[in-house]
Amino acid sequence: MIRRRKCWIVILGMWFTSLVHAGSISVEQDIELLTLDGVVVQENYWAPRAVKSGEHQLVFRFNKRVRDGGRDVTFMTPPLMLTVNMLANDDILLLAPKINTKSQAELYFSNRDFWRIKYQSGAVKTAQYEALTQETNLPKEAVYTLVTEYNKAQGNAFAPTQMEPTPEQTNDLLRSVQLLYIQANDTQRAEIKAWIENQ
Repeated sequence: MIRRRKCWIVILGMWFTSLVHAGSISVEQDIELLTLDGVVVQENYWAPRAVKSGEHQLVFRFNKRVRDGGRDVTFMTPPLMLTVNMLANDDILLLAPKINTKSQAELYFSNRDFWRIKYQSGAVKTAQYEALTQETNLPKEAVYTLVTEYNKAQGNAFAPTQMEPTPEQTNDLLRSVQLLYIQANDTQRAEIKAWIENQ
């Protein structure tokens, strides 16, 4: 009985510790979160995402239906990138500007390079951002490619790393090539040899 109680105390302690050391990042309704730390956000843009303490990179865009004269139009910014440094228990929210018309949106984004972020304490701070491109309606694949190239060029930790094949994978590949070569006819073997020599 005492052992079981100690076990539960340890488990609960670990659970509370994990809660203390995790923060979250979320965005307001008119913001579309595209990537977080170099990974594409597929859906539920506004759901809080658990993150550890440290530096985090967000790529997002403002996307809202606004008035333009007597009609409604979609106003969308190009993908914007910012980096935030978070403590273990920070919960932050990217705030969307209160914009209702196209002219307000154009004026707001014409000479601006910072974004407002609200912390759990209620404090609102700003973080500098930069536009990755001037194109607005990019598909997710294109945004991911832009972010990947940017991070590689900057030497950022958010760039996806190329996994080296394990010795087992290398041996399997070699066996596959050998098997193909053995099963090939003379013409195909000559083509395989020529291809290898040209690599």
